[in-house]
Amino acid sequence: MIRINAMSRTVRLMAALLALLLVLAGCSSNNGASQAGNGGAATSQGGTNGKGETEPEKTEGNTGDANGEETVDVLRYPLSLTFASLDPHLVPTGGVANIDRHIYEQLVAFNTKYETIPVLATSIDVSEDGKTYTFPLRKGVKFHNGKELKAEDVVASLNRWKEKTPRAQASFGDSLFEIVDEYTVAIKLARPSNDVPLQLASYLQFAAITTKEAIEAAGPDGLTEFIGTGPYKFVEYKQDQYVHLAKFDDYQSVDAPQDGVTGKKEALVKDLYFDLIPDSSTAFSAFLAGDYDFANVSVDNLPQVQSLPEIHLEKVFGSELNIVFNKKAQIPSNVKFRQAIAAALDTEQVLLGYTSDPELYKLNSSFVQQTNTNWYSEAGSAGYNQKNIEKAKELLAESGYNGEELVFLTTRDSGDMFYNGTVLVKDQLDKIGIKSRMEVYDFTTMIAKRAEPQAWDLYVGSFSVQASPSQLLFFGKTYGWPEDEKLQQLIVATTTALTKEDRQQASDALHAYEREEYVAAVKIGETGNYYANRSNIVGYQYFEGPILWNTKVLKK
Repeated sequence: MIRINAMSRTVRLMAALLALLLVLAGCSSNNGASQAGNGGAATSQGGTNGKGETEPEKTEGNTGDANGEETVDVLRYPLSLTFASLDPHLVPTGGVANIDRHIYEQLVAFNTKYETIPVLATSIDVSEDGKTYTFPLRKGVKFHNGKELKAEDVVASLNRWKEKTPRAQASFGDSLFEIVDEYTVAIKLARPSNDVPLQLASYLQFAAITTKEAIEAAGPDGLTEFIGTGPYKFVEYKQDQYVHLAKFDDYQSVDAPQDGVTGKKEALVKDLYFDLIPDSSTAFSAFLAGDYDFANVSVDNLPQVQSLPEIHLEKVFGSELNIVFNKKAQIPSNVKFRQAIAAALDTEQVLLGYTSDPELYKLNSSFVQQTNTNWYSEAGSAGYNQKNIEKAKELLAESGYNGEELVFLTTRDSGDMFYNGTVLVKDQLDKIGIKSRMEVYDFTTMIAKRAEPQAWDLYVGSFSVQASPSQLLFFGKTYGWPEDEKLQQLIVATTTALTKEDRQQASDALHAYEREEYVAAVKIGETGNYYANRSNIVGYQYFEGPILWNTKVLKK
């Protein structure tokens, strides 16, 4: 049995074991502080804080911290987002995860080096054959309704999460999480795996732990009670206006330095509001007016922000732009058609038009960032950024395309990041004779439509950079429906590779097949954003999204 322990993770031996059995990834962060992330099932919304209480709205007050500085009790964070559910098991969107990560916790989570570190677990115990993962739990951890965390809650939560999450289904197969004893859970797999901790730590549609009772009470539209163990508890969702969270006084943090979403967590403001502002220009105007201390800054607005006093400005990479094909639709189901689009694209021109700033994009054919030495591959790169119009036209003719009008699914919510990318791709496809139209919806409706095979042909979206190929949403069986046996076998091969050499071989094979042959999606490139916050915000960090625990607001 190999044990990965939170208190000894810096030991050299442990680092070697992590390299052997865990998938470690390079630096990335989700482009979602003021934007919706990508994906998600559409559900209805409602709920209580677990005690059946509706707490009164707090008004802003001031307190003092240990240093004698006067602080503010309320923090308001703007999100360019609409959503239909706060259920973390159902919704793979960055915007919803930005909220939920303050309510819920996972057994393990990523630090900033993308190492999987125990959070609600005390260690990750892996059998010598790589088939059994055992997780002892921390004792005395309380849910927001006062119940102590036990194995029954973890098993109920994780088996529901697995049922709702295509990437977990593909990785774990028919295996389920089981109770070993009151404070221990395990999963026994049919084959060796490097993938279990990585899937449990993933940011989108994450493996949140709630109570067994909340899982049992969940209906077809999702959870009706939002009860976690995190530093903030759910108070109220006022539809399309805000989500209100409040400090959880009984929160029990781990005793370790903060690193990503691991380590120390402390609620330093009493009330946390995520204000939902789909229009990015409205959100930016509110920032300039002093209503918010955070902003997602467009290139056009960058000089204005740079001229402001006492502003911290940060450039964050963590997203990539992709074209996803509906493989159940008649025309995109033809592989020659998909290859034609890959051949036609001048991805750098799309990226420059999308970002308006050469500093905010990177060309990269790999599924992961170049710093991710476990999975980075240049195999299949000949199929990337081809900008070969003649080849594209030949492939299009071979596909049998005859001038049919195709449907791009998109939205103007979330700062037009979906819409603008779609316009740029559509313009390039016009050049090879592909006729198309855009059907534009609000964000929530777009997500619902994307789950309907008859509703669309192509979709251009911003995706969070992932730590391994098995986490890519568009490889999931219900996300564009990549029903190809060889592709799925190659994905599984990446999860069962236990040595670095085997991982590289598996990654190369998957990259080559996807980029040059199957083409489930076309990667355009990596993109970044500028984020700003005022200097009265102390302790704020951004990792795959905003981290608002350990954050205090000094009185202006």
